[in-house]
Amino acid sequence: MKTFFLFCGALIMGAFPSYASAQPQAQLMFGAFYSNGQNESVSTTNSEIIGFPVGLSYQDNRWSASVFTSYLRTYRYDQVKLNKPVSGIGDTFLSLGYDLMQAPWVTLSLNHKLPTGSVDDGTSTGKSDTGVQLDYFSSLNDTQSIFSSLSYKVTGKVDGVDMKDPIFASVGLSQSISDSTYIGASLGYNQSIYKSVSDTTGVTVFSGVQVDKRRQLFFSGSYDSSKNYQFGINFSLQLLQ
Repeated sequence: MKTFFLFCGALIMGAFPSYASAQPQAQLMFGAFYSNGQNESVSTTNSEIIGFPVGLSYQDNRWSASVFTSYLRTYRYDQVKLNKPVSGIGDTFLSLGYDLMQAPWVTLSLNHKLPTGSVDDGTSTGKSDTGVQLDYFSSLNDTQSIFSSLSYKVTGKVDGVDMKDPIFASVGLSQSISDSTYIGASLGYNQSIYKSVSDTTGVTVFSGVQVDKRRQLFFSGSYDSSKNYQFGINFSLQLLQ
């Protein structure tokens, strides 16, 4: 779901430093984001969303798992709910991953969406989705890393709506600028789950700041070919030391 892209990115980027650790890692994350433009939770190209996501991730050697959801306040500028805000819990996303390789890392994940959002409020399609994802991460040197992702999703089809099973692909670079701060950017291609909504190509920029051994801030923003723009801030807390 496109409105959660920034938070997913924070879960992934925030995990990069933990790849070097052999100890189990548990991470609690919460934050806020703003999105304006195309929204894939409903078939509309004109919406405004304020979201407050929360998630939990865990990694132990080659295995990783995560769960997250979000509270959403959505404004749909269409003929059905013109300028009328609706609020509620969005869908819940589950992921289970396994590292096929380490250093460099190749991770195969199974992702599943639980339709905990409201169809009437426009925060869910009301159907479950299941997908597979392949992620790659490698350090080029002491300060630079590259990463990429490729995913395919089987979408739960809504009666009377022309939908499809989309793919997503991205590639990016991160750069450490100090012992506690990194920046980066990625280019992504995202197919819409709706045949009536355009597929998009977009750019995301991000920065992470290690506040201390347990806490990290993550900032990100994106813009795509549908003129959708998003930005967000997330805070993560390591639960295991």
